[in-house]
Amino acid sequence: MGFGGSSGKGVRSDINITPLVDVVLVLLIIFMVMTPVPLNELKLTVPDKEETVADTATPPDQIVVSVTKQGSLAINREPVESTALLARMQTILDGRPAKEKAVFFDVDDDANYGQVVDAMDSCRGAGARVLGIMTR
Repeated sequence: MGFGGSSGKGVRSDINITPLVDVVLVLLIIFMVMTPVPLNELKLTVPDKEETVADTATPPDQIVVSVTKQGSLAINREPVESTALLARMQTILDGRPAKEKAVFFDVDDDANYGQVVDAMDSCRGAGARVLGIMTR
């Protein structure tokens, strides 16, 4: 009975990690394929407005910023340049209490949403507490 007592060749205690590496790489490839690729666009669908009988005129105490598809801005139908929006909003919002510092946005469907986000940032920087998007 040879148990290999003093021959110099002992029991090999190494772990063969090649199959483990193969399994890990296969799992890595599977997870890379299954992970969705993030899209760098903003998809926004504004809900349709319910039909009303009365004309909805903007009360003078509400602030509505309009953004057209040509890129022009207006505050309560008064045209304003995008560079002057922050200063103009600060003057409008300064005398208002905190709960009345709401700004609503009337945005064309084909408007540049980057410009809309910039306008929202300017209004937030001017002190607006609530930002809302109007529907048509």
